[in-house]
Amino acid sequence: MIATKRKIDFTCYKRLGMYEAFKGRQLPCFSITCNVDITNLMNFIKSNGYRFFITMSHGICNAINRVPELRQRLIDRELYEFERVDPGYTVLLDDSTFSFCDSLYLEKFSEYYAYASRRIESVKACPDCGKGEKHHMFFITNLPWISFTSITHPYDEKYGSIPVIAIGKYFRQGEQIIMPLGIQVHHGIVDGFHVGLFFEHLNRIVRNLEGFDE
Repeated sequence: MIATKRKIDFTCYKRLGMYEAFKGRQLPCFSITCNVDITNLMNFIKSNGYRFFITMSHGICNAINRVPELRQRLIDRELYEFERVDPGYTVLLDDSTFSFCDSLYLEKFSEYYAYASRRIESVKACPDCGKGEKHHMFFITNLPWISFTSITHPYDEKYGSIPVIAIGKYFRQGEQIIMPLGIQVHHGIVDGFHVGLFFEHLNRIVRNLEGFDE
C-alpha cells in the first residue's frame, strides 16, 4: 500500500530560495559517494546466512526514511512529503539483462526480508519494465563488480526528485570491510546537509545493527 503524503505549502517552505534556484536547471541533481564500514553487518549476515543485498537494503530503507527531505517529491510542480518511501531495486537476470523490482519497506527485518525475497524471485520469473507510479519510492541499484569512487544516474524530469542509491563492491581495509555507496538527489529539495544526515544514520545502523532484530 502506498503511504500517505502531505502537500507542502511553498509560501511557508524554508528552502524556497534554493528550490527556485535549482528547479529550472537542465540537470538539477547532485551525487555523492562515500565509503561505509559494514564490518559488523557482514558478521551478522554471515552468522545468519542472509543474502547481502536484501539485508543491506533494509538498512538503507531505514536511513532514507529518517530524513524527511529524502521523502519529499516534486509532483506536477507541487512539493509533497510522503509518510514512508519504499525501495525499488534493479535485479540481474539469467541472460545478464536486468529487471526493475518494486518492493515495500517493512520496519520489522524478518518481514522485510521475506517480502523482498519473494518480490525479487517474482521479477526473475516475470521481468518488470518499470511502468506504474513511482513517486512514493526511491531506487537502489547494485554493482557488486565495481568498487567505484563516484557515480551518476540518468535524469528523468518526472521522477527527478527520487533519490537513487548505488551499492558497490565491498573490500577489505585492514580489519574492516568497506562498501562504496553513492546517492543522487535533486538539489531543489535536498542539500549536502541532508545527505550527510543520511550517511550518519546509515553508518550508525550498520555499525550497531539497528532495526535488524527479529
